[in-house]
Amino acid sequence: MIFRPLALVVALAAASWQPALADAPSTVFEVDASSIGFSPGAVYGPWQFLTFSGRTIAGPNDKPGFSVVTRADHDSAFPTSGTFFSVDDYHTFSPKLFAYVQLQSSSGTIFPRRGIFAEADPTVARNLVVAEGAGELVAYNGLIQRYLNVGPTLYFPHGNLTVRYLPLWTQGQVSASSFLGTLELGDEGRSTWTLTAQNGVEPAFEVNDPLVALSTQERTLVVDLTYRHWVTPRFGYVAAAELGDQHDRFTGAPVYARRGLTIGVFFGTGHATAAP
Repeated sequence: MIFRPLALVVALAAASWQPALADAPSTVFEVDASSIGFSPGAVYGPWQFLTFSGRTIAGPNDKPGFSVVTRADHDSAFPTSGTFFSVDDYHTFSPKLFAYVQLQSSSGTIFPRRGIFAEADPTVARNLVVAEGAGELVAYNGLIQRYLNVGPTLYFPHGNLTVRYLPLWTQGQVSASSFLGTLELGDEGRSTWTLTAQNGVEPAFEVNDPLVALSTQERTLVVDLTYRHWVTPRFGYVAAAELGDQHDRFTGAPVYARRGLTIGVFFGTGHATAAP
């Protein structure tokens, strides 16, 4: 999905707090395919994504991972494509503090040329974590975007609720911002439902125009519903649907509506330490 890189950061942060289940794998890989169509369809799309990602347990305090995303935009006026690469890690400093860092690189013009993001997640009250993150992205044309990612995550039995505020500063342009909310219900190892909504101007790794310089001219409302089901402790599938609308940020005029679908599978190897 379009905003999946950011939603993935939030979802993995939540998952990293879950204890390992009996017979849970130490390494998990996932392959997803997405397609997004647009209305009116004569100008934009379809946009197609293929994602391969993985995460492993490396010692008692680290969960490193990687992601490779290929994207092809079949826009009538400006068809383009690119490949995005990232490596990241969750590090647990103590039961009340963990951190996340991600390094990004890409080919083509559709993604930022390079980027970095870091986030600290201290526990401030029982079952309440407040994230403070910051990132920088450099586009293929040298344009620089800097953004923050701040807000709480509340954990409760069989789920969690996350809210994030993302102010964004683009070189030579006025600032902008967006809000992100994620509600996850269910149990890891069985099935989960995740509802994600984002409203605002997206950071460059999620721009809706191949030219990063134009991203702050438009405002997006996107809602995504994702279902994950474990067929066995080591294999499962994922399905997601997305609805979204794009408007001119200054006039409010509609640009397009989009509808997307994602299907994928995940599978694990090795053995994690089970929760007592």
